[in-house]
Amino acid sequence: MFAVELDWRSPVEAFAPFAGDVFSFLLHGGDGEDDSGWSVIGADPARTMEWTRGATIIDGAPVDEEPLAVLRRWCCERRLDRGRRRIAPFQSGLFAVVGYECAPLFEPAAPALASPYHIPDLAVGAYDALAVFNRRARQAFVVGRCAERVAALREQMTAAPAQPAAIARARAAGSTFSTAQYRAAVAEVVERIRAGEIFQANISQVLSARLGENNTAYELFTARSIAGGIDGMANFSAFVKLNGGDIVSFSPERFFRVRHCSDGFSVVAEPIKGTRPRGANPASDRRLAQELLNDPKDRAENIMIADLTRNDLSRVCRDGSIREDEICALMTLPTVHHLVSRISGVLRADLGPLDVLEAMFPCGSITGAPKIQAMQVIADVERRGRGPYCGAIGYIDDGGEADFSVAIRTMIATESSAGSKSPASLSIPVGGGITVRSDPQSEYEETLSKAAGALTALGLTKDDYR
Repeated sequence: MFAVELDWRSPVEAFAPFAGDVFSFLLHGGDGEDDSGWSVIGADPARTMEWTRGATIIDGAPVDEEPLAVLRRWCCERRLDRGRRRIAPFQSGLFAVVGYECAPLFEPAAPALASPYHIPDLAVGAYDALAVFNRRARQAFVVGRCAERVAALREQMTAAPAQPAAIARARAAGSTFSTAQYRAAVAEVVERIRAGEIFQANISQVLSARLGENNTAYELFTARSIAGGIDGMANFSAFVKLNGGDIVSFSPERFFRVRHCSDGFSVVAEPIKGTRPRGANPASDRRLAQELLNDPKDRAENIMIADLTRNDLSRVCRDGSIREDEICALMTLPTVHHLVSRISGVLRADLGPLDVLEAMFPCGSITGAPKIQAMQVIADVERRGRGPYCGAIGYIDDGGEADFSVAIRTMIATESSAGSKSPASLSIPVGGGITVRSDPQSEYEETLSKAAGALTALGLTKDDYR
């Protein structure tokens, strides 16, 4: 590996010159994880692959090849010895946005409607050099497997960023469901659960807004990042520029992580189910947190998805290695409390991160159980695809490790119209798990609580969508 140290600067500031370049990304999570404190910038990938509605495009040209076959070949060709110099968790490798509509790639029986966005259903870049930022040590490096790529990216990192514009108040532009329609959708799912069709399904609505005339999606990401501060940020924040639009994600949920361990590779998944809003004062905040911890509906919802996750992991982990490290633990974020479980195992020796993705996608926390039938209910009720929302965002390092988030708390900005700086529109999907105990109005309010951070950054409130 090649590495060059950079003068320290904020990763958010350092990424600004790349924010308009297709296949550029910034991973910029909070400090709540044992290996967190790192931010990663990727730009100018050595290779790219896009897959949309059955068509595979490599480096801008259509090919007659299945995308999973391409990924397996790339993972094999790029594999490096684990003994290489280690500076950061992600030093070179594949970065991917895996949209919800990729489910049939992994499970042919999975139903999926067409994505409503022009963003690729699957977008993968192969990066030979990355800029990595250790925020705790305040150190920055360009690292990679190719000296020329490292030198080129280092040169690009010297560009002075433009000062981001303040976020003007956005304009609310409605939702895919009215309040009454969402309540009716929840009631329908409850009846289908009572009929024995499913045990649980995750139903979402999509709020729409238009950014201020002079604002960009990256300025929205910057505003939320600065306002929240690192300690208040989601663990898996990301900004991604793709053909067709931008992805702004503040996900709190890890899909899965693969790491070296003493006898191979460990795998951990951390599904989130169960939500309460934060309280107006410390006393009410404690009361709401305790209410969530004790609520039978929320605990049952979480345990059900933890069971589904354990079953998914059993397809790729060694027999007897799967453990329940935490069940229904409290996670507190700036606007909501969640319940999170942690399931881990040891990966079978003949498998790698792509096999984990194939076994687990999409994450059970955003489908329900049983997974395939829950996805059919979702398609019946939502009647549109989800695009990047409820998919996965993350990386497969060339050394065999990986980390993916579940793309919730994720906004999709369409590309600007000709001559305009601002995105035409911003989609803010929000949802929740429906069980037999669900109350339609409470479930509706939960979706708005999950949107609160995004709406505040946009100068909007829940009342703009009621």
